[in-house]
Amino acid sequence: GIDEQEILQHTSDDKKDIISLLIKEFDRIKMNLNPHNWEIIQHWDTKKQNYKNDVYSFKVRGKEIKIQTHTESLSHLQIPKISLPKYEAWGDILLWNLQENVPGEFPYAAGIYPFKRTEEDPTRMFAGEGGPERTNRRFHYVSLEMPAKRLSTAFDSVTLYGNDPDLRPDIYGKIGNAGVSICCLDDAKKLYSGFELTNPMTSVSMTINGPAPMLLGFFMNAAIDQECEKYIKANALGKEVEEKINAIYKKKGVQRPEYQGELPEGNNGLGLMLLGVTGDEVLPKDTYEKIKAETISKVRGTVQADILKEDQAQNTCIFSTEFALRLMGDVQEYFIENNVRNFYSVSISGYHIAEAGANPITQLAFTLANGFTYVEYYLSRGMDINKFGPNLSFFFSNGIDPEYAVIGRVARKIWAKAMKFKYGADARAQMLKYHIQTSGRSLHAQEIDFNDIRTTLQALYAIYDNCNSLHTNAYDEAITTPTEESVRRAMAIQLIINKELGLAKNENPIQGAFIIEELTDLVEEAVYTEFDRITERGGVLGAMETMYQRSKIQEESLYYETLKHSGKFPIIGVNTFLSSKGSPTIIPDEVIRATETEKKHQIEVIEHLHKGNADNAKEQLELLQQKAVNNQNIFEQLMEATKVCSLGQITSALFEVGGQYRRNM
Repeated sequence: GIDEQEILQHTSDDKKDIISLLIKEFDRIKMNLNPHNWEIIQHWDTKKQNYKNDVYSFKVRGKEIKIQTHTESLSHLQIPKISLPKYEAWGDILLWNLQENVPGEFPYAAGIYPFKRTEEDPTRMFAGEGGPERTNRRFHYVSLEMPAKRLSTAFDSVTLYGNDPDLRPDIYGKIGNAGVSICCLDDAKKLYSGFELTNPMTSVSMTINGPAPMLLGFFMNAAIDQECEKYIKANALGKEVEEKINAIYKKKGVQRPEYQGELPEGNNGLGLMLLGVTGDEVLPKDTYEKIKAETISKVRGTVQADILKEDQAQNTCIFSTEFALRLMGDVQEYFIENNVRNFYSVSISGYHIAEAGANPITQLAFTLANGFTYVEYYLSRGMDINKFGPNLSFFFSNGIDPEYAVIGRVARKIWAKAMKFKYGADARAQMLKYHIQTSGRSLHAQEIDFNDIRTTLQALYAIYDNCNSLHTNAYDEAITTPTEESVRRAMAIQLIINKELGLAKNENPIQGAFIIEELTDLVEEAVYTEFDRITERGGVLGAMETMYQRSKIQEESLYYETLKHSGKFPIIGVNTFLSSKGSPTIIPDEVIRATETEKKHQIEVIEHLHKGNADNAKEQLELLQQKAVNNQNIFEQLMEATKVCSLGQITSALFEVGGQYRRNM
């Protein structure tokens, strides 16, 4: 505030009257100022000093974290990690704090955390092909020597539609192609073997939607059994457990499953001891339950499970929309009741909306609208927003359009303001966490070497806008499944930006730029306008009934393709700057596909599982259907059913009680 007496002591007598009037006017204006705003002004100098100090400390979940505030360049200059404006006028200071603020403070325009994690790069590479063993080898390849293991899983279309591998012609040809084939718990154990799933430096993302609860059950049980394996080894119970497993398989009369081929470099075999059985079959019940509770509270990761955008853009719906939403709600309720704090129950996705043809504003508006629909649905089921809010995450595409430079900051601002002012959520629930994948649609089959340049620019957008994780596409994705060499190049793009690019040492480099501020305002306003259009159509679900979202995506896709083919929208090496040979479409020497051996092995795995667990599976599936009919939590029973049933068995059982997806015509 102002010390009136001190000011008057230093004022000449002839000016005291006017100074007194100014002080009174100041006090009058201050009376009408929001107390929070006055607090911002008062603490501005302290905030600036905190970032000037050598070390900045803050707390996350009660743990104090200390961060060096500057990095030293090769020229021995101290480069600030966070740069602040040099405003002196209180109005400018207040406006900046309310509209922008520092990273980690509302409205989170510059990021949701005060500083980036220095021990964990945002790298999260997408992989999936063949059987679980082949993808496990790819996971170990892309994460070798990386301190943080951030795995992102692509599933084949057989898995995406909730089917089991089969000789049926419409299924057989798709097994393990364009994604990994996962049809049971043992597949999940092989897929993530050698990665300590409860390690805070390990995080697993699963791109699965219709059958997401089943895949989540496979993953959770794989993690639990991995911890059971560690307990068995720590207590020298290996021999005793092996005898129990042999007895179980002697009774079943089928071959015990095993990992196919040699373990890759970096895979120590963790997670493979209990292939074919679960921890509760070989350990006392109280021991198993304790391990289970500890495990699910520790595992980090994300399951996509965003059924609204499937109807709008990607099309892997398998259950009726109403039943799919119920399954999502059951998963979230289970997470709340069982203290699953570090796993995101849904990744609300705009990527597929953009890849289907939507422009960046439509992508952002549809995605946030879907997110608010989930919030309203979970609230209608009586869930506490402060308990489910932190379990929601987002996923956006990054193209080269100017709007992509601010897509993250606009999303964070809109989400934070709605969660705070409309829903009264706490700070943790206000923070929008999102993954970025560079645009696959922007990659072209002509002059494919140019694709790395496009991906680099898109990655730069994402990193400068403080994304929480990032996948950079390989240049050859336009023509085939990426090779190990092309994936390594794609990873290098973001590593070079993060490790070598000098400006990236600063963590809010775009804040304060005139164009960024104007773009932020323009995009935010455009998103609100699109919200109004959706509201006029009865909200997200009402708009879906008339196919509003699909129609808009198709219109915008046609607009882009028309400009591209006419040459009005220049694309280097595609419709301009062609080579002397005309920049023809590149045909790959080899298209990567699952082998016949891999396909047949996956079918054998299912046959053995069905034969060995016939009676137990029948009982679990009946219990699952009873839970659904009695309006009880389905995911609670799915955690048991996924121990002995295959994906296809569970899908078929749930079709009978939840209904199969049919698109409105």
